[in-house]
Amino acid sequence: MALVITNGEYYVVPNKKGGINKTNDITEAQVFSNVNTAAEKLKKHKGYLKEYYVWDTEGETMQPKRIRIKRKHFSQEVRKLLYQQAEGKCALCGKKITFDEMELDHIIPISMGGADEVENLQVCCMPDNRYKANILPTDFFNRISDIFLYQMDKKYKDDIRWKYCRGMIMELL
Repeated sequence: MALVITNGEYYVVPNKKGGINKTNDITEAQVFSNVNTAAEKLKKHKGYLKEYYVWDTEGETMQPKRIRIKRKHFSQEVRKLLYQQAEGKCALCGKKITFDEMELDHIIPISMGGADEVENLQVCCMPDNRYKANILPTDFFNRISDIFLYQMDKKYKDDIRWKYCRGMIMELL
C-alpha cells in the first residue's frame, strides 16, 4: 500500500524547513506507511490542505479515501449557556431564534483549522449557518457585503441617496 495526500491534481511534498509544498508530479509525493500518519499530516495542515485527502495509489479501485473529522457533541447545558450568552439571537443576522431553531456554528471552521471547542462556537439560525458553511468570518463578511452592494446597486442605481450611502459604505470597507 502506497498512501499519498492529494486533491486529485497536486500531491504533498515535505520541504527542508519541516513544512510542506505541493507538486503535480506523483513521483515526488511523500509516501506514508499508514493512514493514521497521513491523516495526522492532513490535520496539522488542514487550512493549507483544504480539499485534500489520503489516496492509496496501489488500491484496486483507485478511489480517494477521505478522512472524516469527528466532531464533538455538545451537551444541552453547553447549548443552553451559548444560547443565553447570545440572548437568543443569531450571531450572523441578529434575528431572534428559539432554542429549538438554534444551530451551533464553528466561528473558524474545523476544515480551516478551527478548534472543535466551546470557545469557537456561536449560535446561528439554520439558513445563515448553511450559507456560511465552512468559510472564515472575514470571507463571510465580504461575501455578504458584496451581495448587499450588488442588490442595492440594482435597485437604486440612479438614486442620489444610495450613491451617497454607497460612498460612505465603501470608505468603511
